[in-house]
This record gives sequence, structure tokens and C-alpha cells, in this order.
Amino acid sequence: MEILLMVAVVLIAVAIIAQAGVLIAMYLVSRRISVKAEALMDDSRKLMTPLEAIANNLKTVTDDLSEAGKIAHTQALQVQEFVTESKQNIREQMAEVRNVVMDTVHDARALALRPFRHYSAIAAGISAGVRTFFRRKPKGTEPGVEEKRQFPAA
Repeated sequence: MEILLMVAVVLIAVAIIAQAGVLIAMYLVSRRISVKAEALMDDSRKLMTPLEAIANNLKTVTDDLSEAGKIAHTQALQVQEFVTESKQNIREQMAEVRNVVMDTVHDARALALRPFRHYSAIAAGISAGVRTFFRRKPKGTEPGVEEKRQFPAA
């Protein structure tokens, strides 16, 4: 039984030594991992400042672009309003010019045709007078019989 006890004690001692070895290995691995984690944390701390600067710059650029878009939109609306007003003013001025030209043409036509109308009226009057003067009088018409005219009056 002593041998069995001795074997049990030796096995327990080997198990304790194995546990101690595993614990030491776990400690060494955890220490390496913590050193690497610290290095990663240091690197991330070093990168945080430039990343924050980049984020702030992007925010500034985004705000500036947004403001530029609003200004461009406002200016586009002003240009559109200006073009619409200019178009309307041009149409009104064209209508005024058209009316002035038409009135001028009408006045010029009336002025140019006035002598022709005057002379035409005089000629028509002379023509009517000559026709009336040279019209033949009917011979011996009987009362109650309609008179036949050979030359109708103008």
C-alpha cells in the first residue's frame, strides 16, 4: 500500500507541476497578448488625432459644399427670374415696336394714297358730269308708258 500511496503522491506531484507549467504558459501568452494589445492601442491613439482632423476637415468641406449648393440654387432662381423678366420685357417692347411700325405704315399709306383718292374722286365727278351732259333725252314718250333708257345714269 505504501507503493500505491507513493505512486499516488508522485502522480499528484506531476499533476501539480503540469498545472504550474500550464499556468506559467498561460501567463506568458497573456503577457505577449497584452504587450501586442498595448502596441495596438498606442498605434490607434496615434491614428486618432489625424483621423479626428480628417473628420473635422470633411465636416467643414461638407458644410461648405452645402452652403455653396444653397447659394448656387438661389442664384439659379435669380437668373431664371431675370431671364423671365427679360423675355417678358422684350415681348412687350416688340409689341410696342410692331404697333408703332403698323401705325406709321397706316399713316404713310393714308398720306401716300390721299392725292390718288382726291384725284380719283375728281375724275369720278367729271365722268359723272360728262355722262349726264351727253345723255340722250327720249323722244316723245307717252304718258303711262315706261320710258326705256338706252344709257343708264351713273
